[in-house]
Amino acid sequence: MRLSTLPLWCLSACLALAAGRPAAKKGDPLAADSWRAAAANFEGKTVKTNVLEVSEPGLVSGDAPAAVVRIETGNDRDETGGLIFVLMPPDRFQDFVANFSQRQLGSNRGGFGALSKAKTLSATYATIKGEGALLYGIDAKDAKTLAKPSELFAAQLQLVKDGAKPTKPGWTAKEFNVAKIGSAGAPETAREWERLQGLLAAQTLAAKQPRWKSKELLDALKGGTTHLTVEDPAAKVEWTLVWK
Repeated sequence: MRLSTLPLWCLSACLALAAGRPAAKKGDPLAADSWRAAAANFEGKTVKTNVLEVSEPGLVSGDAPAAVVRIETGNDRDETGGLIFVLMPPDRFQDFVANFSQRQLGSNRGGFGALSKAKTLSATYATIKGEGALLYGIDAKDAKTLAKPSELFAAQLQLVKDGAKPTKPGWTAKEFNVAKIGSAGAPETAREWERLQGLLAAQTLAAKQPRWKSKELLDALKGGTTHLTVEDPAAKVEWTLVWK
């Protein structure tokens, strides 16, 4: 079973959903709450929304019937329209999260840098086992055979709790607990941490992704990102960086 993890640069943006946003008005066409309230009017139709946040998505096995991402919907004023699950083929999971976890840069205003706005998602609204969801690259007739989106999502989160398995034959999977660096008797030494950061930098460079800043990496780990994987070709080890 092969597990799909996230591109390294976007993990720190995929933590808990933001709180405190004002709610969109009742009936807002960009709000998930509006679609659910009038499901018969939206069933099988294309809807649009702004993706304000992407929640922690967990891990997706390659043989999963569908991948699920939970998003916070909203309008152009960043008013929240409620949460909803987005179902997609497993091979589109990484690209979807990578794309919608970053906001789109807008025009420069007043010389203080570019403003940003949430990216717009177009998908098909469908009710699956009584739960309203969005279909992204999945046909509505195929979605009818799927389990509840909430159950599929729970399974993805459970894979994280169970621990990731190595994705390459002959490799092993190990955890590196960054919180233990410097602790007496702990194998997590400062030297080993520097080595893994070097491997991570080379890995992101090869993938043409922005390099992690040390503080960003630590904040991501402290925030609960537990499936950040560093490949160690010499030792044939896939290191999962954790903070616990």
